[in-house]
Amino acid sequence: MSLDHTNTRIVSLDGGINFRDIGGYVNTQGRAVKWRKIMRCGHLARLSDADLDRLEAMGVSKIHDFRRKDEQTQSPSRAVRAEFIDDYQISIGDISRFWEFLFGGELTADSSHQLVVNSYRSCIDVVVPEFSRFMRHIVDNGDSASVFHCSAGKDRTGMAAALILSALDVPRETIVEDYMLTLQHYDSDALIEIVEGHLRDAKVEEWDRDWLIPYCSVHQDNIIAFLEAIDERYGDVKTYLTSALGLSVADLEKMHSCYLDN
Repeated sequence: MSLDHTNTRIVSLDGGINFRDIGGYVNTQGRAVKWRKIMRCGHLARLSDADLDRLEAMGVSKIHDFRRKDEQTQSPSRAVRAEFIDDYQISIGDISRFWEFLFGGELTADSSHQLVVNSYRSCIDVVVPEFSRFMRHIVDNGDSASVFHCSAGKDRTGMAAALILSALDVPRETIVEDYMLTLQHYDSDALIEIVEGHLRDAKVEEWDRDWLIPYCSVHQDNIIAFLEAIDERYGDVKTYLTSALGLSVADLEKMHSCYLDN
């Protein structure tokens, strides 16, 4: 497979998981996000040696891993030739609530969906220290390329992508559409099977797959809840970026200069 320098949403890698470029989106001023500058994905444990060469050729200099230590141990990243920042340790939501609802007989497709939506809505302050540091790296790495990821490249990664695209004045409708691309590029059935294995290990005798889909896939309600919670608390995402995450107006201008076409 040849090196992938083309302007495509999907980054062509042998072992990439939900590996996508956030370039090409047009902001409210008519400027497009540059391609192959900021990429999002799931874990990097399956990358081939050729993939490592491709990422180096793309100029990737920083890899941001949002996963917890147990996730990193379970699926350790391949040795991409870049700086790894892997101590974010981001968790969103309280998985204990899932088990409470399950064992209490309250878990349904609707209640599971609402648990996930609520986790997106309630995490906006919890993630401030980690996303503040992450956004600082993005501001300062404009001369090369960055990759950020979690396990599936959908939840924590989806929030981070929404913040970057908001900083670049990409319309919210487009941000939601980018979030929803996981439906096309991630095998949620494989994750459901893993969760079902955990249920069997926990001696759960009966469940409905529909209960698991909200945790293993994506829904536009999730990212909308995250962004609307920011709006309600801070007024808008730009104010969240400056007041909560500590970016300056100059930082946002630098992002526009580095990551948007003229």
